[in-house]
Amino acid sequence: MALAIKAIPTLYGDEARRFREMADETERNYDKRPKRDLTADPRYQAMRTILKRSNINF
Repeated sequence: MALAIKAIPTLYGDEARRFREMADETERNYDKRPKRDLTADPRYQAMRTILKRSNINF
């Protein structure tokens, strides 16, 4: 028995413009965030300790 293929919803007109504006604003806000230092994260340091003790070098 075959499953029916559902139609992919598509935005048109004002809805499409509003969606695009929201996506662009989200992308601009993401670029403004301060960059984090991953190596300062305690979980990262714990992972490095585990790898060091298991003789896996990266």
